[in-house]
Amino acid sequence: MHVKIVSDMVEYVQQNNEGNTKMSKHQVNIYCDESRHTSAEDNCMVIGAVLCDREKKRELVHKIHLLKKKHNAQGEFGWKRISPNKQDFYFSLIDLFMDNDIGFKCIVVDKTKLDNKKYNNGDSELGFYKFYYLMLIDSLETDYAYHIYLDWQQNKEQHRFSNLKFYLQKKLEGKAKIACLEPVTSTNQPLIELADLLMGAVGYQYNNRRNSRVKTEFCTKLANALHGKTPKYFRFGNLKTFTAKAEKKFNIFKWEPRV
Repeated sequence: MHVKIVSDMVEYVQQNNEGNTKMSKHQVNIYCDESRHTSAEDNCMVIGAVLCDREKKRELVHKIHLLKKKHNAQGEFGWKRISPNKQDFYFSLIDLFMDNDIGFKCIVVDKTKLDNKKYNNGDSELGFYKFYYLMLIDSLETDYAYHIYLDWQQNKEQHRFSNLKFYLQKKLEGKAKIACLEPVTSTNQPLIELADLLMGAVGYQYNNRRNSRVKTEFCTKLANALHGKTPKYFRFGNLKTFTAKAEKKFNIFKWEPRV
C-alpha cells in the first residue's frame, strides 16, 4: 500500500470518529460470503450477504439452532453440505428466511467478462474486493450504522479488509456509519452460513448446474417462495434473474461491464 493512502486513511478516521460516535443510528448486521470466485468450472461468481437488525440477531440464531435440533442437523451447514438426508432441514431454512425480517443481497459476476489487466493492474484480488464494494454500497442507507462481517479468507494484500471499510465509509460520509468491518470464520456463524446457502442457490442456477436433485429442488422451492412475495422479479423455479436496486427481501445485482 502506498504511504499516501495510509496517511489519508488515518487522517480520515481521525476527522470522522468524533462525529460518528455522536450519531444515534439504527444498527444493522451484515453477514457476507462469496462463492465460485476461484472455480475454473463456473463462469459466474457470486458475492452475497444476509442483513438483519442487530437486535434481532440472537433471536434469528436461536431459531436456526432450534431447526438444527428438530432435524438432527448438527454442525456447519451451507450450500456444499446439502444432502438428501438433510433435505427437510434445508427446506425449513427457506421458510425461516421468508417468515422473518431478514434481507439478502448479492452480486453476480460473469468472470469471462472481467479484464483485470486493464482495470486492476492485473490484480484479480483487487478486482474481487471492488465487487465486494459494489455489492455492499447499494445496501447501505442513510442514518444507519452497519456491523459488517466477512467470511475470512487468505489475501495476498494484508490491508484488503481495512481498505474496503475505508472506501465504504468515505462514500457514506455524513450519511451512515460503518461501525465495524471485520473477517470472521464461518464456524459457529449461522447467518454467514445462511448467506452461503442462499448465494449458492443463485450461483447454481446462474451456472446452469443440474447435477443434484436436492439442490435443484431447493432452488425451485426458494424461487417459488420469492415469486409469491415479489412476482415482478421471480418466476416459478427461476433464480436466474435480477432485481431493482431498491428490492429489500432478495436482491440480485447482475453486473455487466461498461461498454
